[in-house]
Amino acid sequence: MAALRRRAARDGDGDERPLLRGRRQCGLHDGALLMRGWSDRIHRTIEELCRAPIRLARDRRGAAAVEFALVVPFMTIIYMAGSDTAIAVSINRKIHNAAGTIGDLVGQVEATTPSQLDGLFDVTSSLMQPYDASGIFLRVTQVKIDANGKATVNWTRSRNTMVGTTALHAGDKYTLPSQFSAEKSASIIVAEAYYSYEALGGFGLIGPIVMGETSYHTPRLGSEVVCNGC
Repeated sequence: MAALRRRAARDGDGDERPLLRGRRQCGLHDGALLMRGWSDRIHRTIEELCRAPIRLARDRRGAAAVEFALVVPFMTIIYMAGSDTAIAVSINRKIHNAAGTIGDLVGQVEATTPSQLDGLFDVTSSLMQPYDASGIFLRVTQVKIDANGKATVNWTRSRNTMVGTTALHAGDKYTLPSQFSAEKSASIIVAEAYYSYEALGGFGLIGPIVMGETSYHTPRLGSEVVCNGC
């Protein structure tokens, strides 16, 4: 009986050892599979990262939207600059016409008054339509040249003020262009029109653009134009 027990004990020990060895081998096999899985994932991730720039270079989806976003700012600036240029040219032409009209109309009369000149300014301001003419600087001055060629202000009338212009008074010395240097004992009608234009697309980077014209005329009905009260 004792011999049988010892044999059974040996047989039992023999059965447990292979089982333990099998479990250990399965554990090692599972660990190897797990490590291989992580290695494959890392490898695929690296491959995806390496292929990403190539796919990005070949991908044309959204290219039109990107190009549009890049072009729109430049097109907007060009459009606004073109619009500002067209408006400035139009205003400059109207300013030149206003100065010429004032000088021509004043030179056609023998005498005038401050109220008549103010009415002339109103009419001339209407030439600026459709642009705002409330800030336009208008001035008409008769300059008298004596026998010695000295030019002085005989009378003057103006509307509004503008930076860069000098107020004139009767008797003030007046400097005429060089082409009038040979004139003696004569009167010259000087008409001025200036406008300060604010560019719509300047974005505060471009200051007001001052444009204007000075027109010179001679009286047609006499040696001078009399203005009582100017």
